[in-house]
Amino acid sequence: MRTSLLLLSCLAAALAQDAPPVKIDLYYETLCPYSIDFVTTQLYPTWTILKDIMEVEMFPFGNAEYEADGDGWVFTCQHGDEECHGNMIHACAKDHFKDINIEMEFVNCLLSADYPPNAGATCAAQVGQDWAPLEECVSSLEGQNLLHDVAVQEEKLDPQLYFVPWILVNDVFDEDLVTECQVDLKYVVCSTYTGTLPEACTTAQKIKPSRFSHTPKITRKP
Repeated sequence: MRTSLLLLSCLAAALAQDAPPVKIDLYYETLCPYSIDFVTTQLYPTWTILKDIMEVEMFPFGNAEYEADGDGWVFTCQHGDEECHGNMIHACAKDHFKDINIEMEFVNCLLSADYPPNAGATCAAQVGQDWAPLEECVSSLEGQNLLHDVAVQEEKLDPQLYFVPWILVNDVFDEDLVTECQVDLKYVVCSTYTGTLPEACTTAQKIKPSRFSHTPKITRKP
């Protein structure tokens, strides 16, 4: 019976995704209030109901900078050293988990905490993962290299990042689209998906245009 239920579940997921998933790439900072707001009020809630038609990847770097330091790297972050620490926690988790479901739960937990850079151990426990290897990663050359890898990936953006959260939908960047994602990501995903819409999309109605007329909630480079 259990095997049959699992097969039915897999079949349902396959049928739900009869077109390429909507790709959401997020470049953000762990202490940027607008990044935190986007993840906790838009990205994570939307993911929980539409993950079958979404492909998400998150890059924790944003308006940071780096320079070589011997065999490693030194980072300077927009909101201070603690933000670099928080970014590195996510970079290590991203590499160690290799599972977007666990990663999404972990990052939402981090950014929902009172102070994300201090929430690593608590959030690892919450998602059923061992904190010790992540803690070792963050305090080692491994963590520096992983965060540098994120920075290198961010440098490939065209156009170059000049604020966060920087959001791409199906590899496309547009400031107006970033604003729409920050206001109603569920609608953006449902309206972008080209396959049969899941039931969760039946209630996705576009927010009135006046809601999109405000300046995007972003943190720009100084």
